[in-house]
Amino acid sequence: MKAKLQILFLTCLLILITNSCSSDSITEPPPGLTLAQKFQNALDEGVVNYGGKGVAVAITIPGENPWFGMAGVSHGITPVTNHMLFAAGSTTKNFAATLTLQLAEEGKLSLDDSLHNWIQSFPQIDSTITIRQLLNHTNGIFNFTDHPTVWNNIYSNPTRHWTHEEVITNFVLSPYFQPGQGWHYSNSGYVLLAMILENVTGTSLSSELRNRFWIPLGMNNTYLPIEETLPEPIAHGWLDLNGDGNDEDISSYSIAAFTSAASLAGAVYSTSEDLAKWAKALFHDKTVLSQNSLDQMLTFYSPVPGEPLLEGYGLGVINLSRDLFNNLEIIGHTGDAPGYAAGSLYLPAYGVCIGICDNTEEGNSMS
Repeated sequence: MKAKLQILFLTCLLILITNSCSSDSITEPPPGLTLAQKFQNALDEGVVNYGGKGVAVAITIPGENPWFGMAGVSHGITPVTNHMLFAAGSTTKNFAATLTLQLAEEGKLSLDDSLHNWIQSFPQIDSTITIRQLLNHTNGIFNFTDHPTVWNNIYSNPTRHWTHEEVITNFVLSPYFQPGQGWHYSNSGYVLLAMILENVTGTSLSSELRNRFWIPLGMNNTYLPIEETLPEPIAHGWLDLNGDGNDEDISSYSIAAFTSAASLAGAVYSTSEDLAKWAKALFHDKTVLSQNSLDQMLTFYSPVPGEPLLEGYGLGVINLSRDLFNNLEIIGHTGDAPGYAAGSLYLPAYGVCIGICDNTEEGNSMS
């Protein structure tokens, strides 16, 4: 999981427990500030210290009113607001996993079903791989976003709509290992999962996500733009497209190629408020999944090689390294998309939920 360091640092800054995080670069807040003022100071400082353009954050704390904070700009002198949409990147995987687990609860699939139960065969894909192995990245499938030509294909033809089949056929190389014999982050697995879920439900992915989760939870600003039109306002994404070290405003570029290729690996757009609502409903209120399903989701594979920011990976959920946060447990998901980064996170010890959105990103992964 290539979680963006900026997101992790900002999250660390925003934790309500004053001494939960430690960093030489974090300024001690002045005495006498309210909790909201401390949050806003931390957010303002984080944008400056970590090179952010604009950030929107929502935090829910038991017994307190939700807090919404913004810092920086979308573009020009237009400030970021908590109503702006941002690409949520691989935070999408948590929605995908939750949908899969709900369908399993309904008996419409089993997590231990093999791929050959539901979809066609592909070169380089072992059809004995199970849905569970897609969800927790123990499938060994080559991560298509690591293919040497994929980003050039996406950026050079931004209006192209990639089918799931085209992504798997064109950008999946030889597997890393045999199914169940290791761990490697793979966006390809969630593209295959999208194909499975479409076959299982017989409906669109957006209608399933909207009717099952987003409408009931009041997540009125969350979209799957492969199938839905994004309304304004959308925060402008910033990305160094030409490699000169300077981020460019990429809002004029079509997102069709990226979102169609990403699918359930990373195509959702949302707001910080909705991402905090999601973490609260799923992890704190526990109103989305049964306890058995949630227990399965939070069964973490560990260690995860090559991912020093993570302790483990469950079913579409990350467990961030406690070494980064003075032994504080943080679960949920973070993600990148071209021009953006985001996270939907939960602190079990304190019942705190955080939604965070950023409009800058390295642009080399969807994690």
